Amino acid sequence: MDWLKEILTKAGVEEEKVTSVLESAKKEVPTYYVPKNDFNEKVTEVKNLTTEKQTLTSQLEELKKVDPAKLNEEIEKLQKANKDLEANSKKELADVKRMSAIDLAIANSKTIDSISLKAHLDLDKISYDEKTGSLTGLDDQISGLRESKKYLFETAPTDGGMPQGGIPKPEKSIHDEIVENVFDK
Repeated sequence: MDWLKEILTKAGVEEEKVTSVLESAKKEVPTYYVPKNDFNEKVTEVKNLTTEKQTLTSQLEELKKVDPAKLNEEIEKLQKANKDLEANSKKELADVKRMSAIDLAIANSKTIDSISLKAHLDLDKISYDEKTGSLTGLDDQISGLRESKKYLFETAPTDGGMPQGGIPKPEKSIHDEIVENVFDK
């Protein structure tokens, strides 16, 4: 309000009257005027709303140009594609679970070469039940391969050797060999 005080002083109004007018103005001005900060906020808000209105109007005009039948066709096409993707994903996940179960069963079958064993299996004839986690058709194939492809599996030694993956007998020391040969003829 310094600007008002300056105007009144230049006009020749006495100091007491200037102070009285300023106090009255301070009380009355807020009821008739908005502070500059509030005004600036409202101006910015109006500009933003005007811009939004123009944007929405142009979008509405663009939407009016779209053919509803084509839009419905596009929506149906996208929904079908989404269902196909979901079905493929479920099928792929089920296949990954089946193959993981087969790999685990092969690893537990005491095979020497799991890759070769898997190559000899007819994977299409093996089914997997997700609820029970069991495989059907694998045991029959593995037992058939145990007979026809014996080299793929660990076998018990027939010549006193050790089976694949077994623990070797500890080597005898010279002292043990002498004791064995001299006293245990």
